[in-house]
Amino acid sequence: MNRYVWQARQQWRRLRPGTRRGVSVGAGVLVLVLVVAVVLGVTLRWNDVGASAEAVGVDRGSTVAVIGDSISQGTKLGGVGRANWTSIVGVARGWTVTDVAVGGTGYVYASPGTQDFAAGQLDRAVAVRPTTVVVQGSRNDGLTPLPQVSAAAADLYRQLQQRLPGVRLIVIGPVWSDGTITPSLEALSDAVRAPALAAGATYIDPIRENWFAGADTASPPLIGSDGVHPTDAGHRLIADRVQRALERG
Repeated sequence: MNRYVWQARQQWRRLRPGTRRGVSVGAGVLVLVLVVAVVLGVTLRWNDVGASAEAVGVDRGSTVAVIGDSISQGTKLGGVGRANWTSIVGVARGWTVTDVAVGGTGYVYASPGTQDFAAGQLDRAVAVRPTTVVVQGSRNDGLTPLPQVSAAAADLYRQLQQRLPGVRLIVIGPVWSDGTITPSLEALSDAVRAPALAAGATYIDPIRENWFAGADTASPPLIGSDGVHPTDAGHRLIADRVQRALERG
């Protein structure tokens, strides 16, 4: 028998007419109602906890690999270690995160000494056998012909799905550092968006959501002194925006 029900019955027995306390039936009913209300309140609170956990997502406990550029790797201006948005989101969602991102890279672009996403990060991401892969990027491909960006993105997603059957893909488009969103930036985002949706990925669009609008007047600063890379506060903003997007589904 549920212990709350047992306690309610015991309370009822104590309060019946004829007991040594001589409490009226009306008072007994009142106390019983209060006891039941407490029981229901406890139950509702537990249900609320369950609902909150569900809102966080069914991916709690997932093993997650992150492919990306300096926005995900972090820099000396912000986002090192636990201050990185990938770590913040990971803690909030109960993820085990392996971040293999490398600054100065993209779907096609690779700065000197680096490789593009597929050549430099794919194997490392697959090696942890993640259930979810996040691919973030890439403003570094801004000068690359858009069809080439789309083709490279589609190939990366295809390889991830072939090598990790059943993997969940979350794709985050290019992240811009202020509110100056141009048609060329929107086109770059669309070049990633189209193959991501075709692959069945969840697509998060920092450009059209204009994450860093007002960054130039924010306090504390969201973007570092180079005008490009997020500070710790900027990483917290990215984490918040990613969380909101994932909760929307």
